[in-house]
Amino acid sequence: MHRRVFLPCVVPLSNSTAGTSVQGLCGAPDAPHPSLKIPGGRGNGRDHTLTALLHADEKLTVTQELPANGKQHIIHFQYKLTDSKVSKWDAVFSNKSLFVEIPDGILVEGSKEGLTVLLEFAEEKMKVEYVFVCFYKNREDRALLLRTFSFMGFEIVRPGHPSVPARPDVLFMVYSIDQSLSEEE
Repeated sequence: MHRRVFLPCVVPLSNSTAGTSVQGLCGAPDAPHPSLKIPGGRGNGRDHTLTALLHADEKLTVTQELPANGKQHIIHFQYKLTDSKVSKWDAVFSNKSLFVEIPDGILVEGSKEGLTVLLEFAEEKMKVEYVFVCFYKNREDRALLLRTFSFMGFEIVRPGHPSVPARPDVLFMVYSIDQSLSEEE
């Protein structure tokens, strides 16, 4: 199993639901979160990352890990395709750009629809200027991913581009969003 492409220092969220509540972005308490480890206490060493709910409707749920200890802002997108299928995408928001990690393995049927909704959310709600997708170059489905993302309007980012980390094992593609057109609508 590969590490995260662009988030090598991030530890996954804990699955615990017992604990404290954190005020959400709208001022209301967010869902319960695990209790923080008390300094000098016995704690169990689990990751106690806190999360905030950014958006939820019948199809799309967007949550964000609250940064702690120098970690980046990880945003989780979940798009409900059917009652039993969910398209999941993890991303990092930085400098008006959203960096989306393409999950390992075969993408769930309908993932393209989920990514389209993610792009709309990024444009309308987050006001991003660029959406980057990234995946390992040695993936068996690399050609299919290149075709699919090119068809959706993504372009290959050349190595050495200042907006992406120097990772020779990872391919980056970018989708430019013209915010001046979004503001006119």
